[in-house]
Amino acid sequence: MHSVVVTGAGGYLAAAVLTRCVAEGWRVIAVDVAERRLERVRAAFGEDQVETLGLDLAEDGAIDRLLARGAPAPLRVAHLVGGFAYAPLAETDDQTWRQQQEVNLDTSFRVLRACARAFAGGRSGSVVAVASPHALRTPAGVSAYAAAKAGVLRLVEGLAAELPRGARANAVLPSTMDTPANRKAMPDVDPATWVSTEEVAEVIVFLLSDRARGVSGAFVEVGRP
Repeated sequence: MHSVVVTGAGGYLAAAVLTRCVAEGWRVIAVDVAERRLERVRAAFGEDQVETLGLDLAEDGAIDRLLARGAPAPLRVAHLVGGFAYAPLAETDDQTWRQQQEVNLDTSFRVLRACARAFAGGRSGSVVAVASPHALRTPAGVSAYAAAKAGVLRLVEGLAAELPRGARANAVLPSTMDTPANRKAMPDVDPATWVSTEEVAEVIVFLLSDRARGVSGAFVEVGRP
């Protein structure tokens, strides 16, 4: 049975990714820093196909130890940890800047570095990170977020260039996703214009799978620009 590590497993997108992974028949290791979110995962999926693991990606070496557990099996990782903050650049304080870099870029660095080390050891597989169209086209008010997500793209691009044959790295760039949090934050926007988490999850799982074995270093935009 194939297995996949899903970080940020307690989020809205992760719920859709976990559902798709289970439908593929994959064994899932669902990783999150918050126990309350892992409890929701266990309640939704049980432990038959989804193993939950509390892990702080800010802890140096933690993700490396996890990814080393399954050697030499193929490695599949969906890195979904991230966070958004709106602030015009003139109003972006140091704390907001640091928080956006830490949750979006620093976690991606540790996960992708751990994948690079695992793949360098001869394992095959795939890693998919989540970025944003704002990393390519930055509108007003999201400079800190966009800068962090642009860094994620550069990490994915560099990793893809370094990987040995049989290993792949890609990124998905979803437009605004239809989640309860976004509906609450933007009550005046028609959610019919947003992309569903299921649509994004479909692309992520495809890129993780052997069906996309010829795809690496790609930035795949999902949803309306």
